[in-house]
Amino acid sequence: MVYWQHFEASEWDIEYDVGKLASHGISDWEAEEVIFNVFVVRPNKKIHGPDRYQLAGRTDGGRALLFIVHVSGERQMRVLNGWPL
Repeated sequence: MVYWQHFEASEWDIEYDVGKLASHGISDWEAEEVIFNVFVVRPNKKIHGPDRYQLAGRTDGGRALLFIVHVSGERQMRVLNGWPL
């Protein structure tokens, strides 16, 4: 279980599916900016399991983005996909 109110991105091993992000016009560094900035989190669809979440936030430049992430292991996260909002 992730305690999002105590989330510190610098303490996590984060991977990015660069190909899927690029197919939606998003770079991995934009995803990283959102994760290191303030974001809103909610569970993803139940059919995908309890460890997937939706993160919505803004890049340093103000671009609003939504990501699907999978949390696994001890402080490991993979950004699976993303879309502009």
